[in-house]
Amino acid sequence: MKRPVPNIHERFLRHIWSKQYLAHNLQTSDRKKIEVLDVGRLNMDGGPDFCNAKIKLNGVTYSGDVEIHRTVFDWFQHQHQEDPRYNKVILHVVLETTANFPPTVVSCGRRIPILELGRFLSDSIHAIWQKAILDERAKNLQTIPCFHYNDVILPEALDHWLVKLAVERLELKLRRFEGRLQQLAHERRMMLHEWRRPYGSHPFEGELDEIPQHLRELTQKDYSSKELWEQLLYEGIMEGLGYAKNRRPFLRLAENLTLKNIVYLTHPPADSAVESLLFGVANLLPKSKTLPEKEARQYVRLLRSHWKELRPQYRGEILHPADWQFFPTRPFNFPTLRLAAACTIVKKILEDDLFRSIVQVLKSAIPASKKASTLRRLFTIETNDFWKHHYNFQKTASTVVTALGATRIREIIINTVLPIGLLYARIFKDTHVREGVLDLYRSLPAMEYNSVIRLMERQLLKNRLPLTNVDRQQALIHLYTYYCAGNRCADCEVGVTLPK
Repeated sequence: MKRPVPNIHERFLRHIWSKQYLAHNLQTSDRKKIEVLDVGRLNMDGGPDFCNAKIKLNGVTYSGDVEIHRTVFDWFQHQHQEDPRYNKVILHVVLETTANFPPTVVSCGRRIPILELGRFLSDSIHAIWQKAILDERAKNLQTIPCFHYNDVILPEALDHWLVKLAVERLELKLRRFEGRLQQLAHERRMMLHEWRRPYGSHPFEGELDEIPQHLRELTQKDYSSKELWEQLLYEGIMEGLGYAKNRRPFLRLAENLTLKNIVYLTHPPADSAVESLLFGVANLLPKSKTLPEKEARQYVRLLRSHWKELRPQYRGEILHPADWQFFPTRPFNFPTLRLAAACTIVKKILEDDLFRSIVQVLKSAIPASKKASTLRRLFTIETNDFWKHHYNFQKTASTVVTALGATRIREIIINTVLPIGLLYARIFKDTHVREGVLDLYRSLPAMEYNSVIRLMERQLLKNRLPLTNVDRQQALIHLYTYYCAGNRCADCEVGVTLPK
């Protein structure tokens, strides 16, 4: 077989692995027999290329991740040997090896077996490339189950179903916040009523006071603390700041470094102290001597001096730098810039009574369009001078930087403000807030289309209904995710009206 050319893109190699265009007699570079049981799930974020793969190596089954490169040396060029995210890698797949190549080693010191794809391709590179083109075309031609039959559905019936799905999606988001609010309320109740043993007394088995009481059902009074709602809002905003790539670490940061922690550690909450806490717990403060700019070095030295004073008093988890995704991420979504925005948001919650302001806007009698513009102004923030011309600590941006743009603010309103507002209205039976939330939800203009919305507009709406509002977009995403993708046609109002 002709030897493969060395300038093949890694995306093509990942496709070869996922489709297993390989021979059956696979062996590692040290001649151990390999059987691929599961190629794993393609990882679109930072870290290994495939997660949760399963292979059999000399008869022993291993589960873990798979990393794919053009050469063995790419592992070291990308410094994976120092990144703990690669500690679960069980196989290093490369296009080709060279003589006397170094072993692949993860940060914990374990050696990883290497599979050389070039020796085990099922066909020529050219033939596999043609198959890949056909695979891509098939993917682009993906259809929902009713694509060829839903032309008979009347626009009125389709519109009625989408209205219900839009509310269903909002309800789904509400339930998630409701679960977290219950958890916070239970924790607060336990802290307020915690039984304290007198100093010097000894515990005895069987004492009635030591038997934990059954948790009674939460009431309106349990939810009446503004601290609970502010923490819930803070966590929702932080998750939204994380965007697609950094949602989890931002949420973990907010759950560990709570507003109560921030008030306790930085009273009064000075700007630089809050910044040092957020960047310190996020573990994203570099060493000042590594920075090329004088301004950045001075700024980082200030934050590190505050963090050095506050660190002994902080008892929560500190994240690892590898938890954060910088690439592939656009600069204005860098976690450093979003953390700078979070510092200002925290001060708005603690000092400007942001949650109360949001509730007042939602329950006001002003038109929905004015509600939306007022909410956007509440989330329009000003960072310090450093973050007006930086995306990170390393390099000055060529243009003025906005830490929180209009698109991100709108997504925070849709995914956090509206479901929390509806939850508040439900618990306290506030019909004005409820109507304000639903009116705003139905009137917000449509956002940028993603691949799911484009697919559903092309294969379901078919120019029968306008897609001008956010609630319709949310309905289509919900329909595809929870009905079409799972072939739940029997539960769909479109599916049940079509011939079987």
